[in-house]
Amino acid sequence: MKIVVTGGAGRLGQLTAKELADHGHDVLAIDKVPPPGACRSAVIDLLDAEELAVAFEGADCVIHLARKRFPYTSNGFDAGSRSWKTPDVLADAALFSYNVTISYNVLAAAFAAGVRKLVVGSSLTIYGFYYPSKFLSPDYLPVDEGHPLRPHDPYSVSKLTGERACDAFARKSQMQVASLRFAGVCTDTSHRVLIDRRNNPLRWTGPLWTYIDVRDGAIACRLAAEASFSGHEAFNICAPTTLMPVPTAELVRQYLPDVKRVANGLEGNWSGYDPTKAKNLLGFTARHLLESAPGVKLQSITS
Repeated sequence: MKIVVTGGAGRLGQLTAKELADHGHDVLAIDKVPPPGACRSAVIDLLDAEELAVAFEGADCVIHLARKRFPYTSNGFDAGSRSWKTPDVLADAALFSYNVTISYNVLAAAFAAGVRKLVVGSSLTIYGFYYPSKFLSPDYLPVDEGHPLRPHDPYSVSKLTGERACDAFARKSQMQVASLRFAGVCTDTSHRVLIDRRNNPLRWTGPLWTYIDVRDGAIACRLAAEASFSGHEAFNICAPTTLMPVPTAELVRQYLPDVKRVANGLEGNWSGYDPTKAKNLLGFTARHLLESAPGVKLQSITS
């Protein structure tokens, strides 16, 4: 297939372009800065709908990974209320506006160009647990794609708005759309980061202690592009296990006591987000898992 990857200069975009090329696809990577790598590339502003329309001509699939990242930092977390504080209202508005605008531009340009398949980078933050302005507890565990969506922060709301736009374009066309709800994409090989997360389980309650290795994220993008289904489908993209060295049931008892229902038969450090749908419809299962023993470094991203 001829596939265009937006956000091609980002780490996930780079590896996705390489993953696609390694599997025989004709790849064009685009971004607002020159994408590195051996694939064909172009510098394109996603706010320019006309440029996008030209880039998408003749494409079979578009993988949309470009976005403005959320501005939250670790010092925005308040342990007492278990909530995140908004850093800047104006910055929030700019983030929301940019993400929604480029997503709509990509959808509209793909529709106009007759693109058959679209893969969109969404986020597990869409459920509302990552950066809530007040603490939220899941209705049940593990969280699957049918769980209510209750985002609080502008990044998560921009992702929800993007998915609603995907619904609209899938309804009015024959376009196949996959929204990949990524966990926090792990690219950092630092021992310190892993130890920090394992030593602060309270702060990582919202992500339900899950993650996805960037290499697996790239594989998920390829599989979504190659899959066949109808309309718009959303998928949780995460490792099947947490990054914590203790059983998930213990974490739930201590930090999520209000969860009303936990699925039976779960053992060990199972993920709080359910990746089963991605396995069944896309054939995706994360392969690059963190070692569960305390004190072990993250695997090298380049290995």
